[in-house]
Amino acid sequence: MGPTMLFDLLIVGISIGVLYGLLALSVSLIYASLDIIHFAQGELYTMGAFLGLILFRFHIPFIPAMILAAAGTAAFAYLLLKTIYNPILKISGGFSVRGLTFVVAGFGMANILQNSYWVAWGVVSQSYNASFGSGISLGSMTLQPVYFIIMAVGIVLMCLLGFLFKKTKIGLAMRAVSYNKELSSIMGIHVGAVMALAFCMAAFFSSVAGVLGAQLTYVRYDMAATMLLKAFCSAVIGGMGNVFGAMLGGLMIGIVESVGGYLIGAQYKDVISYAIMVLVLLIRPSGLFKMKTAQKA
Repeated sequence: MGPTMLFDLLIVGISIGVLYGLLALSVSLIYASLDIIHFAQGELYTMGAFLGLILFRFHIPFIPAMILAAAGTAAFAYLLLKTIYNPILKISGGFSVRGLTFVVAGFGMANILQNSYWVAWGVVSQSYNASFGSGISLGSMTLQPVYFIIMAVGIVLMCLLGFLFKKTKIGLAMRAVSYNKELSSIMGIHVGAVMALAFCMAAFFSSVAGVLGAQLTYVRYDMAATMLLKAFCSAVIGGMGNVFGAMLGGLMIGIVESVGGYLIGAQYKDVISYAIMVLVLLIRPSGLFKMKTAQKA
């Protein structure tokens, strides 16, 4: 494997890793804020892809269509949280009862949404057919601009997220809530509002990942099945609840899958991802970047 091929594999791996990372980031963001794993997050990834496709077919430029689709998905997530999930989080019986009920509700919502996509769009794969210009030649290789667009969007979103967490009062409140909800409430932070914001932000990131991921594959009612599993792997590797660790975990899996798939066969790339997760859990059960919290379920 020459340097040109290695560079090509790295670019592809980083791009796919950004998609894994964005979805993993959304999973970790919800876990950090609500102490819950949301198993319907993958269907919000799919929703973003479908909404973006609808807007794009109405001749809205790609980037505005992606942002509007993500905003629409975030609005739906807010309604979902207020009408279905919030009542679950308030039921009596302790955290175990609430957590189990939330997990079951998440599975149910995932099935409802997936079947809704199937009824609305059928089983035929859809495509954006978006043009991002001619390929970029690097020696004997030609890379499609979409890979660089995915990386650029990932960098922008991570920079904005870093600025939010470190330089704004809202970000500081989110960090405080992720550490200790009771103490944050005593200090005057509106915990419910912060949790709602985190849930909507997670939906926004998932939707962006869905629109970008559709440029590499297709739009289909079950397109998130494998992606969500890889996102969970990324989140666990990075440290569940650590949003920046989730992105790094996604990049790690994307790169190793790309290079490893070339070396030992693409049919084994999924095995590579899960093997990395198991190895990390054996060495560091809390993940590579442990989330500092008072208590997490």
